[in-house]
Amino acid sequence: ISKILKSICKKFPVSLDTRKSEVMKKGIKIGVKIINDVSGLSYDVETINILKKLIQEYYQFDNQSVSKEKIDSSLSFALEDNPYVSIWLIDIADTIAGYFVIAIGFTVEAGGKDGFLDELFLRERFRGKGIGRKAINFAIELCPALEIQRLSLEVEAHNSRARRLYEDIGFFAHDRLLMSYWIK
Repeated sequence: ISKILKSICKKFPVSLDTRKSEVMKKGIKIGVKIINDVSGLSYDVETINILKKLIQEYYQFDNQSVSKEKIDSSLSFALEDNPYVSIWLIDIADTIAGYFVIAIGFTVEAGGKDGFLDELFLRERFRGKGIGRKAINFAIELCPALEIQRLSLEVEAHNSRARRLYEDIGFFAHDRLLMSYWIK
């Protein structure tokens, strides 16, 4: 069956639904473009551990301090059949290169659902190769299926490389600031 799938993958984008990391790896190896973990990353512990490690790497890269407890509780919330969060692992040649998260909210200004590319992270050796651009374009292509009218993101002030990429794709800065308030 892998020979047949490999042939199909060369002609059409193929999506694979599974809950096992080994099946995911084999699918990626033969050319599957989209992997859907039908268990919400809860069946195969190795998959969730990979994601947790990536998230920790992201926060280290951005010089942010986020506790393991916050990461665990965020993932528990996101992965418990939550229609407002979509997490995607980025796999390049059988190696997890990074991830991105889309959070779905609402805004009158956008006319309905508003998507927020909450996190996009690529490990250093995968940066500067067009993978981030492909991931963002993939996220944009997901929006109509998720009924998202507008996709927003934030970028750290020091990350001029990422800002140039986002602007080149078509994202723009607003004449307003993102402000936050921690609820205790």
